[in-house]
Amino acid sequence: MYFANPWGLLGLLTLPAIVVIHLYHRRYPPLLVAGLHLWGIETHTTTAGRTRERLPITPSLICELLAALALSLVLADPRWGDVGKVVHLVVVLDNSASMSSHPPGLDEKSFRDAAVEELDRRAKRLPRGSVVTLLRTARRPEMLAGPAVPWDEAKPKLDEWRPALPKHDFQPTWDLASQLAAETGELLFLTDVVPDEKVAVPQLMEVVSVGRELENVSISAARWDFNSQTAKGRVFLRLTNHGKRNANVRVAGSVGERTIFQETIALAAGVSSPLEVEVPGGLGRLSITTENIGDGLPLDNRVELIEPKIRTLHVALTLPTDSPAMKAVQRALHGIPDVSLTNAESAELVIAPAQPLPPSKRELAWLGIGPLDASDEARKAAQDLGGPYILEKQNPLLDGLTLSGVVWGGVQPLKLDVAPIITVGQQPLLSRLNGTRTTAYLLNLDFAKSNLADSPDWPILLSNLIELRRDNLPGLRRWNYRLNEEIRFRLLEDASATTTESESIESRPLRLVHHGQQRPLARAPIVEVPPLDEADVYTILDGERPIGEFAVNFFDSEESTLTGLRPGRRDPTEAAASSGFQIDQPLTWMILVGIVLILLAAFADWYVLRPVGRRT
Repeated sequence: MYFANPWGLLGLLTLPAIVVIHLYHRRYPPLLVAGLHLWGIETHTTTAGRTRERLPITPSLICELLAALALSLVLADPRWGDVGKVVHLVVVLDNSASMSSHPPGLDEKSFRDAAVEELDRRAKRLPRGSVVTLLRTARRPEMLAGPAVPWDEAKPKLDEWRPALPKHDFQPTWDLASQLAAETGELLFLTDVVPDEKVAVPQLMEVVSVGRELENVSISAARWDFNSQTAKGRVFLRLTNHGKRNANVRVAGSVGERTIFQETIALAAGVSSPLEVEVPGGLGRLSITTENIGDGLPLDNRVELIEPKIRTLHVALTLPTDSPAMKAVQRALHGIPDVSLTNAESAELVIAPAQPLPPSKRELAWLGIGPLDASDEARKAAQDLGGPYILEKQNPLLDGLTLSGVVWGGVQPLKLDVAPIITVGQQPLLSRLNGTRTTAYLLNLDFAKSNLADSPDWPILLSNLIELRRDNLPGLRRWNYRLNEEIRFRLLEDASATTTESESIESRPLRLVHHGQQRPLARAPIVEVPPLDEADVYTILDGERPIGEFAVNFFDSEESTLTGLRPGRRDPTEAAASSGFQIDQPLTWMILVGIVLILLAAFADWYVLRPVGRRT
């Protein structure tokens, strides 16, 4: 036993003070007289002072001493052991997909359910009045319940815990939990494998693992391509056996109740196998599932794919009809799908001579092909260069280019404000024009003097330009993503809209819809959807108009590997201090009840012992 406020014991000094008062308190015995007027002036008697008398043991004295003692104990706040101890339990829940693994067997529980049972047992053993805070791991820590709420309030929140995230860092959530627990709370991490000893965990944190080794086969990659010329698609899958035993995997693709394809693949332990299937066009959406006996993780056995849409790019060619540049461009475009030739007014990409320069239009892309000066004198003075070429490798326009064996002919001095992309020494060969809203590229080249058109680099360069421009068309660029992947698209725009219509467009909400829940998106020319944590199909609405839908799927080989999971426990390296006591301690209430009883006894003593004549 100890006292929370030892200074309150100074109240015990009132006990001897009460005794001294009673020692020097003179009591006159009652005297009955026939008439008060017979006494006259003798009614008032003056004494020389108080004298010490024998201590009278009366109920009044006993009640006063007991009341003083009880009040002193209340001020001192006595504590007995752990009576009234409040525990703040801060729980970190591993939100990784592997926590949703389910061992085979009808009587087996998933790791998530086992963790909930462990937490429920812990919470029921907590002292009366304890509180709980529930956190789940993510890229940004998420508070599931709390902070510091009773267990009865926190427990229903566990129904919202559906672990499904790819591999992620636990440290941000651990740091938040440590701040909430401070130095007086208890910290618990529920996971499916105890972190390695090299991993720095909070000193107050106890780690409990409910995992165990399981077999698993996953769809580790999926892609759907569509050929507009044949009106058919091809689905590419990669299946991976993450276990230690061979597996026979049944793969099926369906649209609603209609089965599109079905195959069985034998997978050796630790082996990946590709699967390519042709599917008809017009399906819209395809569900692909795998089945394997003893599979431990259902989450990675299913993917949803959205059929890619045809994004035709309209290209205008304004080069001289019989020029070597026109022939080179036409030959390269022949092998690039979904390109339509049109006039310059309606084109998204214009391929033209280097002069004149294009107008400044934000929605226009332009490629100017030399010679920069078409005069005979300038063409004769041009240089033919064979390298070495300096490439801006970070520019996506140069993906796959090597320029091996290419002779860059007809190079002329360039006096425009440009950002070089390919150079030889100080001479720009391919560059982007500055000071214009048009995405304009300038090719300092004369195809009549160069072998670039005969090199594989030329169709690669032109294909990169086409795809870059296609990516900037309004609408979704892609329709199938993986969890936590960045999703960007250009918002649909109407260049001919009036001012009133533009204001109406700005006032329309842009929303991401999923299972009836809506998330607002910031309206901008390029809209960025934040990385999504749940695998499913999402829809983007501009007001009430759908822009499109896309699928997000779970692909994470590290999370799908369940052979390294183990049950275990790691105790905290530092014990937590007591988190304090409740105000309504049992001892405090008992003392307060005692004070009330003492006061009632004192009142009863005064009422009973007072003269009978004064009661009426």
